[in-house]
Amino acid sequence: MPSLRPFPLRAALTATAMTALLAATLPAALAQGGAADPEDRLTIIPGLDPWNVEIDRLPEWDLENSPPKLEDRAARHREFIQAGVPLEYRSRRSPFPASPGTIAAGGAVYQANCADCHGAKGRGDGDAGLDLLPSPALLGQLMDRQGAVDEYLLWSIAEGGSAFGTAMPAYKDTLQEDDIWRVVAYMRAGFPSAE
Repeated sequence: MPSLRPFPLRAALTATAMTALLAATLPAALAQGGAADPEDRLTIIPGLDPWNVEIDRLPEWDLENSPPKLEDRAARHREFIQAGVPLEYRSRRSPFPASPGTIAAGGAVYQANCADCHGAKGRGDGDAGLDLLPSPALLGQLMDRQGAVDEYLLWSIAEGGSAFGTAMPAYKDTLQEDDIWRVVAYMRAGFPSAE
């Protein structure tokens, strides 16, 4: 008859070691500015977070409990996660290197077509976007996210946001695709100033 040990020895030793590590590091982390209250800033505890992800604050709202117009802000992203981009945009990649010339050209196109709503640094604070609901996308933060892949950015800029209830205009008939790729290069470079 097989042994019916409820908790294997290796698992017990691992759990004991993790508990000891947590007990040893948590008080020091809390003393250095961490907080036990989850509403406050969460602190990285060295060795316990393999991804080294820092969370500034817990989410203020979610899709189920958000005001109806703010749901539109996440509609394109939700579509991308569930179904990807439309076929015509799948596997599309920028043909341009991140050279100073490409970035400068993208900056000129961005300033002429995007900055009025998205702001000079992609913070969604352009004068024309102040009264929009949902407000313009925070492009500066979007560039740091995992979903900011070329095909998603091309689709977003080319098709605009009317299908998702936002005021983002479609640029596929206004800008050449090469100009859209230059704008993407400019945004990926961190919205450098013209100086």
